[in-house]
Amino acid sequence: MRQPTWTIVAIAAGLVVLIVATTVLVLLVERAGPPQYPPDSPEATVVAFVEALRAADRDQVLALLSSRARAELERREQMEPFYDFDAELRGASESLRTARVRIDRVEVRGGRALVTVTIERTGPALEPSFPFPAVGGGTFSYERTLALVRDGGAWKVDEVAFYF
Repeated sequence: MRQPTWTIVAIAAGLVVLIVATTVLVLLVERAGPPQYPPDSPEATVVAFVEALRAADRDQVLALLSSRARAELERREQMEPFYDFDAELRGASESLRTARVRIDRVEVRGGRALVTVTIERTGPALEPSFPFPAVGGGTFSYERTLALVRDGGAWKVDEVAFYF
């Protein structure tokens, strides 16, 4: 009769050790923070661009766009009567608030680069619905590739890409 008691104690002790090890691992990974990239790299430009979008920093977003992308943006503002860059920037900022963006791949060929990022989003745990709230939640992710170009001696985003 004593054998099952020791088995239960051993399983419980194993679970406690597993929980403690997982907690320590998570804390160590979180403490490491995001990866650091060389200042004049395509990766650093993408990180700065995403952060500028997240902060809805118009001047910084424009500074990180190539001259071709800025010209496209100006064309949109002039030719499309309902286009509002500031409204688009606010929407992009709101969209990025709950997203995690991770750089996965970088391909550099001369003065051009393709940076592939993975965007991870988590849905709300409860979604309003009638007559009862629906239990939702969950995480989904997708990839997006940004084109960059050397422009004025620095890496710049070479497309009008605000939504991730």
